[in-house]
Amino acid sequence: MTRALFDRLAVGWLAPDAVALRQAPATVTILVSLVVVESAVAPERPALLVTAGLLVALAQLAGILVPWRRLRPVWRATPPIAQMTAIALLDIGTGLPMAEFDILLILPMGMLALRPERWGPVVALAMCTVVLLAPAIVDVDRRQPLLHAVVTLLVIVPTVLGAHGIVQATRMQANELQRARDALDVRARQLRASRDTLSSIIEAATEQAIIATDVHGVVLSANSGAARILGRAVHELVGREIGDLVDDLRPGAPQDVHVGVPLRRLVGRAAEGGTHVEEWRVVLADGTIRFLELVATLRPGLDDAGPTLPAGYLFVGTDVTPRRDEQRQQDEFIGLVSHELRTPLASILGYLELIRSGDHVLDEEQSRYLDVVERNANRLRSLVDELLASAQVVVGAPVSGQEVDVGDVARGAVTSQAPISRAAGVQVDVQADGPVPLLSDPQRLTQIVDNLVSNAVKHSLAGDRVVVEVRPGTAPDGARTALIRVVDEGAGIAPDELSRLTERFYRTRDTKRRRVRGVGLGLSLVQAIVDEHGGRLTIDSELGSGTQVEVVLPDLTEATTPGP
Repeated sequence: MTRALFDRLAVGWLAPDAVALRQAPATVTILVSLVVVESAVAPERPALLVTAGLLVALAQLAGILVPWRRLRPVWRATPPIAQMTAIALLDIGTGLPMAEFDILLILPMGMLALRPERWGPVVALAMCTVVLLAPAIVDVDRRQPLLHAVVTLLVIVPTVLGAHGIVQATRMQANELQRARDALDVRARQLRASRDTLSSIIEAATEQAIIATDVHGVVLSANSGAARILGRAVHELVGREIGDLVDDLRPGAPQDVHVGVPLRRLVGRAAEGGTHVEEWRVVLADGTIRFLELVATLRPGLDDAGPTLPAGYLFVGTDVTPRRDEQRQQDEFIGLVSHELRTPLASILGYLELIRSGDHVLDEEQSRYLDVVERNANRLRSLVDELLASAQVVVGAPVSGQEVDVGDVARGAVTSQAPISRAAGVQVDVQADGPVPLLSDPQRLTQIVDNLVSNAVKHSLAGDRVVVEVRPGTAPDGARTALIRVVDEGAGIAPDELSRLTERFYRTRDTKRRRVRGVGLGLSLVQAIVDEHGGRLTIDSELGSGTQVEVVLPDLTEATTPGP
């Protein structure tokens, strides 16, 4: 019983909407006023003062003991109404000519005006009117209280309505803020859940190395796939520079010494917001060599709903060692077969030359047969040479770097293609103003121009023109470069095929439709040679508007060129 009474008292006094606590200031003020009146003046109606005191005390006791939460909200107006009634009794009971106690209405009136329901200010104004007019009604000779009541009401009405409006607006704002806070909490939980899901997915991707770095390339986080592929624990990866984890794969780079890669080479176009894809070599602690295809992208910073992760780069690496080994074996096989085919081809072409230079006279039909044999033998030799050259570049055949004039190389290549271009009715012009020096391999350069001009002629119609432009240039770091641009007026290439042109053995739909000769190795060979130089190959084309292929080659590095 005592426990239940204590709990009820606690609810009445300490609850957020405690009725007893809210009416306590008015109760104390009214009771103090009653004591002052009893001691300072002789009231005309003492019984009314006693009634007022009892009414206030009962209202306060009801605020403590009544279970207000179980009652409708309108019942909470009862204590303030009782207090305002006590004030009216106090004013009438004293019998003073002036309304001295109307100021006490502020506290109970405020309790009613601040109620969220609309009846709050209505009841407050009604009770204030009754209390202010009660002395004049009881004693008709007291005209001054009537004037006082009218003036006071003129002040009270806008005050009550304004206070109620302000409170309502404040409550609405509080509700909106609470809804916004709840929405933010839901969003934060969703964000945390999404981040946890993403983290679990990344951690489960054991076949890919996923590494996040800052803008300087320092590793901030890595998944278990990165630890497995790179042969290091995650805590050993964090804090290291990403460039120290891979080796340089450029031709001529030392294969037995670890050479870190600068961050600018690792990120490439990713530094400008694009995506950079390149293969890199990784040497594990036990000496095992793996090859990684790294995809680098820019990564925004994360600073909410989880640990802070500053902006930087995201690297996704895939172990392509098996694919590279398989490709190397294929290239070795192609190289072996191509090499073995060259010997019988040389013998065939040699005997054809002996037959043509012999003393016996061939008739027209025999000569025609020999022309067919020779033409197809030369075609087969060209195909074998192309296959062999492609295999040699891919497996890393040594290059002979020397100072060459790219313009002379281009003119020589165009001259060697002259019979083919004349037969096709296509004019090929070389535009090279002055020498264009470059440290390169003349054979590799010739293969680039040969393949680009051959492709341009094959895809041109009789009467079209092909322009081979050669210009010197300078790289951002000040190194020499050479520009080779081949522009044709052919049918052009569909946009969806542009990205596949440098794939080995890929042939466009138009090439297949027109039955253009070739196996699709030309541009893949050009791309391999360009990569060997550390250059850039760009292909622009529109259907019906021709094609422009641009190659930018820097000097071969000293590490790439063999010594004397």
